[in-house]
Amino acid sequence: MSSSSISPNILRQLENKLHAMTQAMVSGKPAEVSHIYADNALLTDLKDSRVEGREAIDQHWAKLTPYLDWKLQPLETGGDAAMPYQRLHSIAHFTLKGQVYLDEGYCFVIWRRQSEGDYRIQVDIYYPLKFGPAG
Repeated sequence: MSSSSISPNILRQLENKLHAMTQAMVSGKPAEVSHIYADNALLTDLKDSRVEGREAIDQHWAKLTPYLDWKLQPLETGGDAAMPYQRLHSIAHFTLKGQVYLDEGYCFVIWRRQSEGDYRIQVDIYYPLKFGPAG
């Protein structure tokens, strides 16, 4: 579902950003993922995890194991051109201690158009559904 106030051009830009994130994490390039976040971004699960600011965002993504695969499926897009939002379904697989793990959840991201016109994630709220050995 998408809001009519978001132009097809902006939807494509956001889709490209999501694709870049998933490909970077699968390619073992977490710095490219963190670069999609604004310098003063907030990444949280609204419970125990609160990652805020450039240094913390960079450290967060750098410490994660590269993913075997990652899908970010937009379920809803809305807002406006300056600050669109998306509700996403996230499914990732990665190897930990020789075993494949599944991390599945929902993300609510708020994008903000930066001064140079590029979109970056300002707020990322993650709600985990499943985490553990796959299979």
